[in-house]
Amino acid sequence: MTNDNVPKELIENFKNNQGVFFIGAGLSIAAGYPTWDGLIGELIAEAEKVTWIPREKTDEYKKLVGDSSKFLFLAEELRVELGSHFTKYMENRFQFTSHKHTQNHELIVKTASSLVVTINYDDLIEQAYNSVYKSYPNAFIYSQSREAANNFWKNRFFILKAHGDAKRDIDTLILSQKDYRKTLYREPGYRSLLQSIFTTKSIFFVGVSLNDPEFNQLLDFLHDSYHGGGPTHFLLIEKQKNMETLSRRYFDDFNIQTITYDNSRGDYSELTKVLEFLHLSAPRKESI
Repeated sequence: MTNDNVPKELIENFKNNQGVFFIGAGLSIAAGYPTWDGLIGELIAEAEKVTWIPREKTDEYKKLVGDSSKFLFLAEELRVELGSHFTKYMENRFQFTSHKHTQNHELIVKTASSLVVTINYDDLIEQAYNSVYKSYPNAFIYSQSREAANNFWKNRFFILKAHGDAKRDIDTLILSQKDYRKTLYREPGYRSLLQSIFTTKSIFFVGVSLNDPEFNQLLDFLHDSYHGGGPTHFLLIEKQKNMETLSRRYFDDFNIQTITYDNSRGDYSELTKVLEFLHLSAPRKESI
């Protein structure tokens, strides 16, 4: 199997244990989880059901949801307005579920890498690892930076759940700009760990959208930290959704090279082919 879209540099990075997967919400869609805008839409629907939020407010939410730059604002607003109903909904959506991992998750854990970073709240990567290796990997959230850093420097495989873990506790989830500020600027160990990962490893972003507010918030912080230096990173994105201006900005500002795949059929089969090609080119020899 060959794939001309996959840069040789990316393959060599994973062969040499210098590659790291960074997983976004797009990879969880096939398992039944929502995208960022999908989640906001679901929360607005919940706001329409309760009696204490006026119709005028939910109408405003609907107008704002079309602007991806307002997602973090809306998430915080909905969390405050929904109160305990928000916690209950998020528990039912992410914690008390039976969603199963996909082939793509298994391909990722079967590829040579000592680390997977995910901004998703689900446990699909852990499921896939257990399915392949019959054991669960170490998984840490942002408040466990010491344990995560210890695994990182000892080259032990682990999952960094950068925005919290719904299975562990809904209260750990990073959902708003306030959450980001608190985590990135009040958790110096976590901040240092992210800086180390991005300056010593080549990051392969999968399932991340160019207008993903979480993704762009993180990139802005990291750019202030390392000014786009270090190894080249790679972003896998649908050809149909690629924007040349943003791609150029990502490369110039963050040293991120865009890799496109055709999804005209809408089944993401070409994405799977890219992950399969990378796995076959740089297979994990054994569980770490």
